[in-house]
Amino acid sequence: MIRILCFLLLVSPWAWAQANFRLTAEVQNPVERKATLVLYRDWVSDEEEYDLVLNDNNQFSFTTALKDIAYIDFFYGNQSFHFWIAELDDNIKLNFDAADFWQTLQVSGNGAEKFQYYVDFRKKFEETRDWQQQAEKWKKQPAGVYFKKLQQEQEIQLGFLSKYGNVSAAFRDTRKADIIGAIQNYKIEALSELKMPLWTSENIRKNMQTDVIPPMAQAASLEYGNAFLNLADLFIAREGQRRKKMLSENQEYQYIKTMRVNKLISKEMAERLLGSKLKNSINANGLTAQIKQNAIEYLKFTNHTGFKNTINQLVFLQQTLVKGAPAKLFSLADSSGKVINLQDFKGKVVLLDFWTSWCGPCVRDMQFSSRIRTHFENKDVVFIQISLDGEYAWKEALTMYKIGGINVRTAENNSILKDYGISGVPAYFLIDKKGNFAFTKVAYPSDNNGKTLTDQIEEALAESP
Repeated sequence: MIRILCFLLLVSPWAWAQANFRLTAEVQNPVERKATLVLYRDWVSDEEEYDLVLNDNNQFSFTTALKDIAYIDFFYGNQSFHFWIAELDDNIKLNFDAADFWQTLQVSGNGAEKFQYYVDFRKKFEETRDWQQQAEKWKKQPAGVYFKKLQQEQEIQLGFLSKYGNVSAAFRDTRKADIIGAIQNYKIEALSELKMPLWTSENIRKNMQTDVIPPMAQAASLEYGNAFLNLADLFIAREGQRRKKMLSENQEYQYIKTMRVNKLISKEMAERLLGSKLKNSINANGLTAQIKQNAIEYLKFTNHTGFKNTINQLVFLQQTLVKGAPAKLFSLADSSGKVINLQDFKGKVVLLDFWTSWCGPCVRDMQFSSRIRTHFENKDVVFIQISLDGEYAWKEALTMYKIGGINVRTAENNSILKDYGISGVPAYFLIDKKGNFAFTKVAYPSDNNGKTLTDQIEEALAESP
């Protein structure tokens, strides 16, 4: 959405419109033909991963539309950088020798000064003097000395940032928030480990500089948001100790709302923290009545378009995955190349198992799945394992773990992952004889030694087609 402000004198650096972010690179002595870029548009939406293929001139180009400040990770060969800020209208070019990435890396173009800042910051605060390693050593000193050294480190890093005069105000605010968040997080950890008193609203204002960092930068910053998330978790843990029992997910959610009412966090930070909590709850538990009510209230509360879109999509997806809703059809090839169509199994009960070979719980569940498959031999039950592995790892795992049933594999960009809302593995779906979801929440094969899932399958089998 393009926002037009009528009063130009009041325009803030945070009043953005949509524009492109562009990153190009030229690689000397390439060691492989592909780089990877991960884009974080905000801290509620899922990250996006892109493969950047080098052309015949050993160059690649990436362009995407942005509405707000974003962050990127970049990987090439065995080198990478993480959580660098990307802005609207950036047109940045990288030039490097793959044999000596950091010594040869050159940045140019519109927005390049902030990338140069990151290169220089890495050299000064990670290579020449590893400040995080020093912070771990300071922990051994008395709390007062430790906190004083952290504060001095923060001033040094903020002073270094101030030397870069050609960066945008939005970048400066967000990067300042990153620095403060990263360093104050060490204090927050100490509050927990040393069982020190919780910060008051004045402590939060002073330590986090909430009256200096614009609210939009607070919510956009990776490290600042992480610090507040850890602070919220600490408040929640102490509240649980006071009540002598852990808070439920919903009580945690409501507690963050209370922190906003008590002005411990800004509205923008509340939008981020609540959105993140809500997303995790929906992914873990589906759309229960309480979660649905929280989602309705949250969508009225937040003004952040990205957060709204993410929660709306999750709610919509969960409503299409509930008991009685039709399962999305798919066609995938098995290990021999034969195409498996879900629609071919109408009239039978189908258990879908999304998994990967590197997922410990997935592999553990396979042992119980095998017993359940044996229990339902010669009955109208079909077991389909859908792997998210690469082809080699998938076939190797099939042999290693002797996985029975029907085994197929899907690419990461296949629509089946969106259709079934796959945000993590393992994930299970039970489809009845009519081709509809038999249960909103399917038990794990390992639950109650397989009895719970067996009972669910029996119930689905008993229903008429």
